[in-house]
Amino acid sequence: MNYNSLDIMHYVILASVLEPIPEKKGCTTRKNDWQDKSKLEYFLISGVNIGRVFYELAERIKDNNYKQTDLIYDLAYKAQKESLKMRKGGKINFGIIELMIPIVTTQIIEQRNDINILDKVEKILKKTTKEDVKYHYKFRKIARDVSKQFPSTTIYNTNNLYEYYKLDKNELENNVHKEYITKFERIKQAYSILETKYKDGNLLDISIIAYNSILKDCNNYSGLAADYIYVALYFYMINHPDVVII
Repeated sequence: MNYNSLDIMHYVILASVLEPIPEKKGCTTRKNDWQDKSKLEYFLISGVNIGRVFYELAERIKDNNYKQTDLIYDLAYKAQKESLKMRKGGKINFGIIELMIPIVTTQIIEQRNDINILDKVEKILKKTTKEDVKYHYKFRKIARDVSKQFPSTTIYNTNNLYEYYKLDKNELENNVHKEYITKFERIKQAYSILETKYKDGNLLDISIIAYNSILKDCNNYSGLAADYIYVALYFYMINHPDVVII
């Protein structure tokens, strides 16, 4: 199977700019900015900015014969830097970058688009390196520097990102993001709703239903639920390229 890195970039961007538009409670939407540093325009600019980094990730893995490279999280750091260009505001897109670096890596290595590749992300994390851990810290530090709400960043001496996410820590920074990577039930639930309830031209409306279905399980943390909806939208669109979105 020849994998098209341009498609990866396209759907990363498309999901990024579509996710914040519907009227989801507790989120920036078409009609309401959640706060001044999270305006809809910031999401749109950031979503476009990060696309080419995921193209680079896909090309890197293809050039390595569809095997995991020695380093991938330098691109998380790069994507967060790119996210900040040409706009004001906060750490827009931190969560989806953290999610999508290992997910897209898995997707390209497996050369599959189905949602069940999420079960294989853990294998990718186990193969990351100390250098990945260093870049992941730098990635988190950028977010901290632009967001007072983001907890203080700590350097952890782990051999890979799998060990990092498995650490027993009380900081919000890691309790939340550990869920991003080690459990994907909510993403699968959201994706299932998109699959079963979609009718022509109402994908964004269905994404609200999916969001409401997982919000309580996300401890009513709207940002976390929105990030999961982003991933569900990405997989839905890449699996249904002829979908009428709205």
